[in-house]
Amino acid sequence: MSIVTSKENGFTIYEKDSGVRFGEIVKRYLAGELPSVSLGSGNADRTVAVVEYDGKKYILKNDREKDKRLEKRLQNYLSGPFFSKLIYATDRAIEQGYTGTADLYYVAEKMVGRECENVFTLHEYIEGTPLKAIDESNREEIKNCILALHRAGLASNDIHAGNFIRTPEGDLKIIDLSCRGSMRVCQANDILTLRKKYHLEVEGHGAVYRLIRLKEDFRKLSRRLRGKSKSHA
Repeated sequence: MSIVTSKENGFTIYEKDSGVRFGEIVKRYLAGELPSVSLGSGNADRTVAVVEYDGKKYILKNDREKDKRLEKRLQNYLSGPFFSKLIYATDRAIEQGYTGTADLYYVAEKMVGRECENVFTLHEYIEGTPLKAIDESNREEIKNCILALHRAGLASNDIHAGNFIRTPEGDLKIIDLSCRGSMRVCQANDILTLRKKYHLEVEGHGAVYRLIRLKEDFRKLSRRLRGKSKSHA
């Protein structure tokens, strides 16, 4: 599906050309003209709402938060805008038949240099129930879900129960992709999380994975040595 770009009020807009006026949904929501339910985000600089338009539900997000950590700001500067890349990556995956995550219909980004100052996104609403836990009953399914996501050229980079939705048909889908920066690094992070946090046997491959694993092992060793140092002080 083609993605149409435009500029308005300092925002660069990316909108899927599907016949639905996604930008109009955002404008009418901001004007208070559409039924909506706030989902809350725990952050004053982020809002998330379920919005209804023409008998269909959408997830609308607004993020104005600026990460104060120097490492993250540098990473964001080097990688550039996230959501405008994600809309293309998600579109490619869905065009190839992948249905395991929510579609992304609309992105409006306001950039200052290479840092995003303000972004609105409109996502597919997936009907269902978030998982309460990742445990023995669903761990293999979680693994398969993540591996399918990787094969589609995407990554989660934030694996936890609340980011998985069980649909009424019984399918498991993943939401809220946080794959900023290098996709290979994010995929390696996913594999490490599955292995170390959820004790799943997943093979990691390639130089990037080995580098990330070495970095994590070094951090673990460093924490252990600092702990020993304090205990002997």
